Amino acid sequence: MKYITPLLLILICFGCNDAQKTNAEDVVYFGGEIINPGDEYVILYHKGKFVDSLKLDDNNRFMGKLKNHKDGLYKFYHYPEYQYIYLEKGDSLLLRLNTYKFDESLFFTGKGAEKNNFYIELYLLNASHERPIYQYTKLNSEAFLNKIDSLQDIKLTKQEKFLTANPNVSVAFKKFTDKAIQYRNFRYLETYQNMFYKRKKKDSTLKIVDSFFKYKSKIDMNDSTMSHYRPYARYIMQHINNSSYSECLQKYLKGDEKALNSSLTYNKNKLALIDSLVTYPYLRNELLRFTAYSYFRNNTSDIVKNNEFFKMYQTIATDDKSKEEITNLHNGIKSLQSGNSFSNQIFVYDDKHARVPVNQLNSKRGKTIFYFWTSKQKPHKRLITKKIKALAEKYPNLNIVGISLDTDHKRWKKDVRDFNFPKSRQYRVGKRENVLRDFALISINKLIITGRSGNIVDAFADIYSETLHDQFKK
Repeated sequence: MKYITPLLLILICFGCNDAQKTNAEDVVYFGGEIINPGDEYVILYHKGKFVDSLKLDDNNRFMGKLKNHKDGLYKFYHYPEYQYIYLEKGDSLLLRLNTYKFDESLFFTGKGAEKNNFYIELYLLNASHERPIYQYTKLNSEAFLNKIDSLQDIKLTKQEKFLTANPNVSVAFKKFTDKAIQYRNFRYLETYQNMFYKRKKKDSTLKIVDSFFKYKSKIDMNDSTMSHYRPYARYIMQHINNSSYSECLQKYLKGDEKALNSSLTYNKNKLALIDSLVTYPYLRNELLRFTAYSYFRNNTSDIVKNNEFFKMYQTIATDDKSKEEITNLHNGIKSLQSGNSFSNQIFVYDDKHARVPVNQLNSKRGKTIFYFWTSKQKPHKRLITKKIKALAEKYPNLNIVGISLDTDHKRWKKDVRDFNFPKSRQYRVGKRENVLRDFALISINKLIITGRSGNIVDAFADIYSETLHDQFKK
């Protein structure tokens, strides 16, 4: 009953006369209700491009009319979650979800609901198979193939049942679900190989049957219809990772897996593979960007090697926005090396909206710790506040500075009041896009520790690190 009013309005528009019906079929309606919303908006994207920003009303409902839209896969984003929907001309799709169980509660009504409910069913089925897959990786390769064939048969049976009940579903949607099933299966095969390499270190006699690799001939590294679908992009990245890992293991590097995965050789090899295999511009640049983040997350001290990786990335990448983003991260890491101090051009804002240089926030009485939070990540805000309060109690001379990533001044001030944390000083950033350049902030769990003089002690500490307390005992 919650959707009767908007649906009636749409049906009235569709049914007035033939001319209006024709016009109605040229547009798409997308709306719904968000229970326990985490934000005021639902943002819609198509192929990585912004389509519309739909604001929730007082009843947490929204409605949008998309003119001249393109049929296909869309992503709707309600901070901090997202999901995919398939929209085609004439659809009047309404959703209902509870953010406490985002995917599990998601349900569609209206025209176009059947295909989207089927996709969500397929998505949840894939998620339910993740845990047993890791158990199956302990099997020999032939037994593993039999197991994942059985899992795929379950999905194909559900797909066949859906298509029989919905004979008018578009060929394009059917192809999309074919690929969603196929590439999830390919991902399982890549996962098996990844685990196999670890097992082979302990038992060199292990082998994979030749038939296991038949799927590789079916991989399309440049599928433009799937490149904006995150599970496909993740699969291609996993395939690149495994290919690079296998090559490095055989030709270049020996030793523990963590050292290999963070090595310059392994990551440069990934860049080279992407350069040679992936030509579709969006996917190519996203994979390069993922690789850069992965490398810099694990490499924050060897500037010579970082410069070498960055130079290669810049030569290969073609998307200006991504290149600027990675440039800011690379420069941020260089500027935050131990012994350096914050530039006098890095600012935050206080509760009076005054701009404050970060290098003036240190204390002569002891070390300073900078931590980060955002009102949009409530669980993190709650947990990190608890952690920081414990540090403040244990180390009374610790100077604590909280930096919020929120740019809405009124909302930030309200959240600071709710903190009830008088032992900390609270500020917010000016522009979100500057946090990579100014703080090299890849992880929200990051801490920056400075000494009495303002020199950086450790700009890449982690609130959950087991060795964190060692930093404050010195």
